[in-house]
Amino acid sequence: MSVDTPRSYTQPESRLEAAELLRRVGLELEALARLSLRIERSLSEIELPEHLPVGIVRELQGIDRISQSLGELAILLCTVSAETPSEATFSRSGLFSRLRLEELINNLDPAHRDALAKRDSDGEIQWL
Repeated sequence: MSVDTPRSYTQPESRLEAAELLRRVGLELEALARLSLRIERSLSEIELPEHLPVGIVRELQGIDRISQSLGELAILLCTVSAETPSEATFSRSGLFSRLRLEELINNLDPAHRDALAKRDSDGEIQWL
């Protein structure tokens, strides 16, 4: 995984509690696990050809592994969060300046308290 050049983070420089960041990352992983399960269920509703190549079947089964792994990682991070000392902190701009997805930054940054309530059920659906 490559690290992109840091971008400008618009919040003033401050410290972020590690425990809160870990908790929010855990919640984000949990939301992604739920999304992955919905994708898996949606794919099961699609009428696929009777004889799919084995490679495609394995790749589709990989979605289940993704869902399970995301759920397990969410549990792990929430557990680690509960055991992280309150004095452990990170530089807010040092972390968030490397992320590109504004929605993810908002979900992870406690300065955006209401961001976690907004999920993928909001807005239009667009195929990329």
